Amino acid sequence: MIDTDNVSVDFLETLGRQGVMISNKAGSVNLNEIADTVRYLTDGISKYDKYDFAIVECFLAANTQIAFPDYTNFDGLRAWPVVEIKNAVFRYIKFTGDFVMNNLEVVNDYDFQNSQFDGIFSCEKVKYVGYQAFESSQFTGKFDCPNLQEVGYNAFYASRFNGAFECPNLQTIGVEAFLFSEFTGSFNCQNLQEVGEYAFANSQFTGSFNCPNLQTVGNNAFRSSQFTGNFNCPNLQAVGIGAFENSTFDTITIGANAILGANCIGAHSSEFIADYSANGKQAGTYVWDGSHWIYQ
Repeated sequence: MIDTDNVSVDFLETLGRQGVMISNKAGSVNLNEIADTVRYLTDGISKYDKYDFAIVECFLAANTQIAFPDYTNFDGLRAWPVVEIKNAVFRYIKFTGDFVMNNLEVVNDYDFQNSQFDGIFSCEKVKYVGYQAFESSQFTGKFDCPNLQEVGYNAFYASRFNGAFECPNLQTIGVEAFLFSEFTGSFNCQNLQEVGEYAFANSQFTGSFNCPNLQTVGNNAFRSSQFTGNFNCPNLQAVGIGAFENSTFDTITIGANAILGANCIGAHSSEFIADYSANGKQAGTYVWDGSHWIYQ
């Protein structure tokens, strides 16, 4: 007879993997169940791994609409911070209210595909968003990740943002990261420096695009995009081939002596390149008047 109250977790897990049934003071028990109880916590919505500080399973059916608890710490316990989401368990969920997970460090590939967020999305420690992590997702409230530094390939493919996209420490946006996305609120990334190829192709911006430290825009980065709000990038230094080809906007703020590729400024690229050069390639705002770009 083994006293299960006074043996190590490792020992119980070793026996549990072999499917051993033993007797304790209360009778016969399954060691797999004991090991699960020791290692995991559940709250009716998801399953938390205390060893990896990760949520590893969601108990909700696809398209469930539900208000999540604050998952900064699982079950509100400071001893169990939620650092990671494994197995892409939160896909196809409709999150009502604010989504808060302020100890999460990385959004892994596919984590929130086809999800909806009615409130604020808040993850204060996230630094990286992986492949297709938010593909086809919708955000009604603000997307607030103040320490996000890099957005990976296809991360927000075909997503919609009705609230502001606020990531003041975002520095790099990868290839096709926001392809076919829509921004009704402002896109505000104060430290963004580089936008990859096709990153915002076929996207729509109703609010302002405010990236005052953006320096490099890759080939076709904003191809066929639409800008109703202001495009404000006063330190832009290099604009790739076709970067804004077929895009629509009539005001651009740009840095001095920028390198401009062919067809880089939408329908009036040749006029912009000529007018920008004629004005000594000065930094500032240029406004399209129907025939020329006028320096302001």
